[in-house]
Amino acid sequence: MTNNMANIEEPKKIQERKEKPRSIWSEGFARLFRNKLAVVGILIVVFMFVFSFIGPYFSEYKDARLSVQDQNKPPDADHWLGTDKLGRDILLRLMEAGQVSLLVGVVATSIIILIGVTVGLLAGYYGKWVDTLLMRLADVIYSVPTLPILILLGAVLSDLKFPPDKRIYLVMFIIGIISWMTMSRMIRSQILSLKEQEFMLANEVLGLRDRKKIFKHLLPNTLPIIIVAGTLGVASTILLESALSFLGLGVVPPTPSWGEMISAANNMIDFQRRPWLWVPPGVCILVTVVAINLIGDGLRDAFDPKQKR
Repeated sequence: MTNNMANIEEPKKIQERKEKPRSIWSEGFARLFRNKLAVVGILIVVFMFVFSFIGPYFSEYKDARLSVQDQNKPPDADHWLGTDKLGRDILLRLMEAGQVSLLVGVVATSIIILIGVTVGLLAGYYGKWVDTLLMRLADVIYSVPTLPILILLGAVLSDLKFPPDKRIYLVMFIIGIISWMTMSRMIRSQILSLKEQEFMLANEVLGLRDRKKIFKHLLPNTLPIIIVAGTLGVASTILLESALSFLGLGVVPPTPSWGEMISAANNMIDFQRRPWLWVPPGVCILVTVVAINLIGDGLRDAFDPKQKR
């Protein structure tokens, strides 16, 4: 009798394990990896990081000096993507420029997320004068055109003879400081919606501290939005840095970036007769931004609670 009962209970336990609901994260990432375009985007971005950060160590020209004899050579067996006007290997420059462009994208977006999430959380949770003050500050900064301000700041840095090797860090900081407003508005609207949910009313009854409500209940529920917006923000930041470097106001030589490499081909002869100078960095920008956007769209579809299965 006991053995029969055990045999009956065993299938029930197995069934319970099968029916156990998965978390929102496991379900979301399962949907993400079923999205073929998103998977392609992930593979491309991983390849670009490996290409940029590991590739230079396998280049035989890493410690090579400038060579006037090798300047503006077309692609051949020795230099797969040719050389620039100083005789430097374009493939190696492309890898090193990828380090800068990807680093600017990730770090500047992290600054945007940090400031935007903090402002959005405080404005949405406390409301009243805190909300009014923070959102009016966001409106003021949002009303200032981003690109002209960046161009002005870049010109000021050039006049002040700011060291080129440290300018990249200032570019990251400036982009992050003037680009957090959209993130803060998204987080604020989500917090205002979450505050009306039953679990937050229960927290009020239990008398939990504000810190615990914000970091243990509100912030985790905004993570899907932060992940999606942050992913798409990396693509926008890479484009913005490339535009600034192309105008000569972002990353400046000898520090390479994809935008700076394109700006190096600054005459009609280079555009018509030396496409290897500007086509590779342009392709890298295009492929990377498209791949990141594919990942962002996949994350949005995977973690959108209104998305149909």
